[in-house]
Amino acid sequence: MTHRILLLTCLLAFSWNLFAWDFPNENRVYDPKINTVLLHKDGFEMAMPVIALNSREQLKLSFDDLDVSLKSYRFTIRHCSAEWETTTDLLVTDYIYGMQDELIEKFDYSYNTTVEYINYTAYTPSYNMKPRISGNYLLIVYLEDPEMPVITRRFMVVESSSASVDARVVRSDGPMESYSKQRVDFTVSMAGFIWSNPTKEIKVVILQNERWDNAIRNPKPRFVRGSELDFTYDPTLVFDGGNEFRALDIKSLRYQTENIRLIEWDYAYHVYMLDDLSRARKNYTLYRDINGRKLIQNEEYAENSSIEADYAWVHFSIPSNSMIPGGKFYLMGALADYRMAPPNEMVFDPQTKRYTCSLYLKQGFYDYQYVFKPDDSTVGYASFFEGNHWETENQYTIFVYWRPLSGLYDQLVAVRDINSTDK
Repeated sequence: MTHRILLLTCLLAFSWNLFAWDFPNENRVYDPKINTVLLHKDGFEMAMPVIALNSREQLKLSFDDLDVSLKSYRFTIRHCSAEWETTTDLLVTDYIYGMQDELIEKFDYSYNTTVEYINYTAYTPSYNMKPRISGNYLLIVYLEDPEMPVITRRFMVVESSSASVDARVVRSDGPMESYSKQRVDFTVSMAGFIWSNPTKEIKVVILQNERWDNAIRNPKPRFVRGSELDFTYDPTLVFDGGNEFRALDIKSLRYQTENIRLIEWDYAYHVYMLDDLSRARKNYTLYRDINGRKLIQNEEYAENSSIEADYAWVHFSIPSNSMIPGGKFYLMGALADYRMAPPNEMVFDPQTKRYTCSLYLKQGFYDYQYVFKPDDSTVGYASFFEGNHWETENQYTIFVYWRPLSGLYDQLVAVRDINSTDK
């Protein structure tokens, strides 16, 4: 009997490893009735989904289903490389400890809202399922078949190691860049690691404001001194300074906050924003933002905004005499999963001479910008419409991965957050 159970367990693990996994390892929602997907470190709503391996830290997943028929959602995780390719050299049991999927058991119905929904909540790692190794992971929410996801979300697990990162953000000193760009200078200490070829075994990824489209991937160190890799004064480690994010405050649907022209009820709440004007040629102005993030909150006497915050159609507009050739405009920020996709594309209306986009958003506070994506590019450029300033306050995150030449996967050995205003 014991041998039969062991054989069944091995076959199950092998069958999971044969899954096609043919959907991208990105933040996506595949069901249009799913809204307001949040994944962050429990207790830190503004934090990136990064936790320490074998720690008590947990990620909190929550989302709303606008179809109020109760469903048995499940979730699992899969390991990915530093480039977010599926790690194919590992069995599921190599990176998951315990059960290979888990039922989302916690749910609550919306209360005192015009829109009915069910809010689902889950935590990972849990007693039943934990990541066994460090690295990049994709959390997959599904109903019956993990090959047919409802939601996918990226998160990272960093291991405790002797690796460390010392970093700062400085004004770029390159020709024609000193007024518009920021350079990330940093060193990586890999004391205690044994390597054969550091330029191949160590990979670095740098994010600006949690955006993956303009990330700098796998730069090469300028110098290797003993166990230290030096990435300082590298003219390729430069980001557009951009501008501070614009703000949308719909914590209340009873009164108009800044930049809102009209709130009306027409069988649903509609929030009409004032026209957003180009800031490309304006001087830099410092003001507080949350660097593209979102905070769900209903300040109208709600005790639990997760189930007492309502939904509204928010209408954005950009005036333009004509359609801009050569690319497309998108809303960028957590309100659009930091992606450039059809739902958050600004579409030109020749009659009103405006670019417009409408998003169905839950009450809260949102940061956003407009980016222009050229037809031949996968990167969105905020400078086209928002302006570009070296003084802009930006948040940077540096990820350090290590994969020895004989290794089967990319280990995440260090993570460093740094703000451009840090001294």
